[in-house]
Amino acid sequence: MRESGPGGIFLVEPPLDPEALARRFEEEDLESEFCVCPSFEPDLVAALAGAGFIPMAAELGEGLEVLLPKLHRFRCVLDPALTRVTRTARREARDLVFSMDGDLPAVLAACVATHGEGWLRPPLVEALLAIAAGGRGIRVVSFELRRGAELVAGEFGVLAGSCYTSWSGFRREAGSGTVQLAALGGALARAGFTLWDLGMEMDYKFRLGAASLSRSDFLAAFRAARALEPRPGLAFLPLPARELLAGAGRLSAALKSQKEVRK
Repeated sequence: MRESGPGGIFLVEPPLDPEALARRFEEEDLESEFCVCPSFEPDLVAALAGAGFIPMAAELGEGLEVLLPKLHRFRCVLDPALTRVTRTARREARDLVFSMDGDLPAVLAACVATHGEGWLRPPLVEALLAIAAGGRGIRVVSFELRRGAELVAGEFGVLAGSCYTSWSGFRREAGSGTVQLAALGGALARAGFTLWDLGMEMDYKFRLGAASLSRSDFLAAFRAARALEPRPGLAFLPLPARELLAGAGRLSAALKSQKEVRK
């Protein structure tokens, strides 16, 4: 590793140990959230994701593509069982069906079409598709929300043990993004996931019920969830979104009631 710019951003080159790299960010409390790596090798991208990073990408000019492993100083997380379901989401969920791994390439393409290639660059997309095609300790998955055959919202991310990390998403209908998130929370809770890693701090994530953790606290929570028995997937999908929203609401209310009784 060597320093390569302002803010303590440094270059890392294979072979490298992503766990040791995460410990450096944590123990030195680095102000930077990124480092730079010239490799998009799928095993490396998978190992970085499995260590708590969200690998991103950038074009530095003249066709030079680099990987930007990101470890946020503060990270939004949520117990899926505590996902907040709004009345609006329940209303908008009518006739929508929620599924998993229905079409990862289409979801990736929709995310790029929605947000641009700023960080979801072609070499990273290729690496994610390669990871999804073969086991590398983590799983790259997609979630889709459809009205009939039409894909109206979705996202992709990574499964590691009992944690799901959201990477990016999109929506094509007003309100469909809210339904997709609420349905995902319900699906993760039903499958027994203990941690939903939502990435950077954003207002809509707090409205969903997320809390913000420091880098050190996040890594502790992530490692604990990662060490749990891997969830066998969400084999009960696809399901009507309304069913998942109803289940999420009941579970959240029950947990809230238990907390009040313990007081």
